[in-house]
Amino acid sequence: MNSKKVDIDIEKIKMLKNLLLDLKEFSLKNEKWAILVEGKRDKFALEKFSIQNVVELKGRNYHDIAEELSAIYEGVVLLMDFDPEGETIFEKLSKLLAGYGLRIDTSFRERLRGTGVKFVEKIPQSLFFSN
Repeated sequence: MNSKKVDIDIEKIKMLKNLLLDLKEFSLKNEKWAILVEGKRDKFALEKFSIQNVVELKGRNYHDIAEELSAIYEGVVLLMDFDPEGETIFEKLSKLLAGYGLRIDTSFRERLRGTGVKFVEKIPQSLFFSN
C-alpha cells in the first residue's frame, strides 16, 4: 500500500473524529438547536457518538418539519448526504427553514464533505473500518 494514501486516510479520519467531537460538544451546549438528518440510520449513526437533538426527516412534509422545528428550536444544523437526493433536500430545507425564522448552520456538513464521507449513516464504518 502506498504510504501517501495511508497518510491521506489518517488525516481524513482525524478530520472526521474532530468533526464528531465538535458536533457532540455543540449539541450539548446548544439545546435550542436541532441536528437534522435524512433518516433513522443517519440519526442512529450520530447517536452512537452521544450527539443529541438529532431529528430525522424520514419522508415527512418539509413544511411540517419546519413548523415542528421552529416551535421547539432556534436553529438547525443541516446534515444531509452528498448524493443527488441529499443535495436537493439540503437546498430546499436551507431556504424553507430560514423562512420559518430558524438559524441555519451548514458548517458541519461542509466539514463532513472534506472527509470524503458521502453518507451520514456511514460515519461509524468510516472511522472503524477505514483502510
